Amino acid sequence: MNRRCGSIVLAEQQVAEARTAALAEYEAARAKLRHRVGSPVVIGGVLLGATALGYLAFGRGKPKRLVDRGSTGAWSRAARTVQVLLPLLIALNSASKAARRPRGNIDGTAR
Repeated sequence: MNRRCGSIVLAEQQVAEARTAALAEYEAARAKLRHRVGSPVVIGGVLLGATALGYLAFGRGKPKRLVDRGSTGAWSRAARTVQVLLPLLIALNSASKAARRPRGNIDGTAR
C-alpha cells in the first residue's frame, strides 16, 4: 500500500512539473510571437500589402462604363493581385531569413 501512495505522489509531482514546463513554453512562444508581430518589417509588409490589395480591388478611380465587354473577371483580377503581391512576399521572406541568419566574418567563421 505504501508503494502505491509513493507512486501516486511521484506521478502527481511529474504532472505538476510537466504542467509548469508546458506553461513556461507557452509563455515563451507567446512572447516570441508578440515580438515578431510587433516587428516593423511585419507591420510594414501588412500595410503595404493592404494598400496594394485595396488599390487593385478598387482600381484607380476610373469611371465605369455601363457595358464593358473587355472587363476582367474575378479570377483575372485575383491573378493580377497575386502577380503584384508575390514578389513582395518573396522579398519579405528572404529579408526575414537574412535577419535570422548569423553573420560571418571575412574568413567565413560565425561571430
